[in-house]
Amino acid sequence: MDKNIICFGEVLWDVYPERKVLGGAPFNVLSRLNSFGNNATLVSSIGNDIYGDQILNFFQTNNFCTDFLYVNEGYKTGEVKISLNSGEPLYNIETNVAWDYIPFKEKEFKKIDFLIFGSLASRNDTSFLTLKKLLKYSKFKILDLNLRQNYFTKKKLSVLIKSSDFLKLNLNEINELNELFNFHERNLKNLQKKVFRYFNLKYLCLTNSNIFSSIYDGRKFTEVKSFNVESIDSVGAGDNFLAVFINEFFIKNNTISGSLKIAAAYGAITTTKSGATPDITEFEIDKILRK
Repeated sequence: MDKNIICFGEVLWDVYPERKVLGGAPFNVLSRLNSFGNNATLVSSIGNDIYGDQILNFFQTNNFCTDFLYVNEGYKTGEVKISLNSGEPLYNIETNVAWDYIPFKEKEFKKIDFLIFGSLASRNDTSFLTLKKLLKYSKFKILDLNLRQNYFTKKKLSVLIKSSDFLKLNLNEINELNELFNFHERNLKNLQKKVFRYFNLKYLCLTNSNIFSSIYDGRKFTEVKSFNVESIDSVGAGDNFLAVFINEFFIKNNTISGSLKIAAAYGAITTTKSGATPDITEFEIDKILRK
């Protein structure tokens, strides 16, 4: 039986100096999940403009559900200007755009098996309140922290993380939590345990760029090394990692270790290509897994 998977948050255009591509962390996760045959749905908002029309057309062309892709008459479709420094992105995120005002409409929100969200879409109270209502409908809640610029507060982060079952974050983000919540912990594993206990999580996933990724489930750490690749663009790597882990572990019932390894492979290959949701073949995955 298909799982009802909802991704909540921003869908927007990533604008590079030479091109623009569809993006936004929740959209990137949705796109990769659906490439595996899942039927994930995005809850977001776009403007009544040419960029919004292009997003709507993309969804319809790819048979993505548009039931909760709301068209906002008052605000434009979001954009993020991206520049790359040795493959690492620098973001300039437009404010006061359509996805800041995602409405809550109760239709069909009776049961959500997995709700996947980040912190960025909560920067505005309208979308934040919609997310809080959606959390009540979800059996299992997955938060990819995705701290961007100064678009977060301790108060909102506390609400989001305490509402979550599964928290994914990177090294910079766990260090930010260490400071914000006064954990005063220098040992990384002890810090993960403190975050896990403080927020009453079921799983804590830490990614450390090109070094390792790990899961702590309250009993033990499972860790896999990252794959060594020639990275040109790391935008979306973490989103692909998360989507693949969800598909492997929660949908296909793979082991934590096996799921982490395949997720790390997809994340690594994503960085070798342009754009946040590049085509990745099974052959490419098999090849890197054999290394």
